Amino acid sequence: MTSDDAGRVTVVHRPGDPPIPPLQVQVGDEVVVRLHGSPGYGWTPVEVVTGPLEVLTAELAEGNVRALVRANGPGEGELRSTSSFRGDRFGPQTRLWRLTVHVSS
Repeated sequence: MTSDDAGRVTVVHRPGDPPIPPLQVQVGDEVVVRLHGSPGYGWTPVEVVTGPLEVLTAELAEGNVRALVRANGPGEGELRSTSSFRGDRFGPQTRLWRLTVHVSS
């Protein structure tokens, strides 16, 4: 996870990485999410499950996902995506990626 002085935090997740700890941001900050998969085991678009977050852009390419999310107000939110094996519906289990985001004013 990296951040810059312009209020943007980048979160990167690769298969096998441990869960990312809750993220602390300010209202107006942006979070760039990059989830690495593969053409056969790809991620769904990142979605806001709850909270003061908004997905501004989302890109899917060969199992990878990139999303830009903005914190619109104070509170706690959650982002999620799932990754499933695309070659066989009875194949390996679906994986869940989620990130808790704490937004302060």
